[in-house]
Amino acid sequence: MKFILFFIFSVTLFAQDTLSISLDEVQITSYSNYETFRPKFNKIERLTDHTNGGMMLLSNLHLPKKKEIEIVAIEFLFESKGKNKNFCNEIYYFKPVISKKGNESQNLLNDKWFLVDKNYNGKYVFPVNFTIESSDKNNYLIGIESSYDNLFCAEANGYFDLIKTKKKSDVFIQFKNQKNSILAKQELFGNYSLNYILYYK
Repeated sequence: MKFILFFIFSVTLFAQDTLSISLDEVQITSYSNYETFRPKFNKIERLTDHTNGGMMLLSNLHLPKKKEIEIVAIEFLFESKGKNKNFCNEIYYFKPVISKKGNESQNLLNDKWFLVDKNYNGKYVFPVNFTIESSDKNNYLIGIESSYDNLFCAEANGYFDLIKTKKKSDVFIQFKNQKNSILAKQELFGNYSLNYILYYK
């Protein structure tokens, strides 16, 4: 009986620690006073997520020409055209990621999940607090991780936007539901990046 009570108490604590923030609550923040940067690109393409456990997608972090940049928010855009197949889940969880080359699995941002609604066409602004020196800027990757409540979805679970950039850029993907899956460079997506805007000062 004591073990059961301890287990229930532990699960409750874990649930409280992993609660996500609804992006509807943070989108009211105005970032109009900050500078913005978006990588130069030629076209936008959709990458469909056919997994049921979610995935992590990273690409080179393109930055403006500044000696130091303090990123206050990352806006991920979902503008690609395509039939919506998000049938199974009513909500999705996204986590913004910034990592360093050579240690891609370590998220340098606070590990916080954000909740987005079904059919998440449009844009989502994730508040962050991260400073990068220009001398080190080529060593960073930007990414987004997804997670789903329904692990038995028969359809494509979601999608990401990729942009074909004018500067050299690589894409790395890890499928969370596959055993022994590692973050691997995708040769098919040479010169692609996530579709994002940085707000910085």
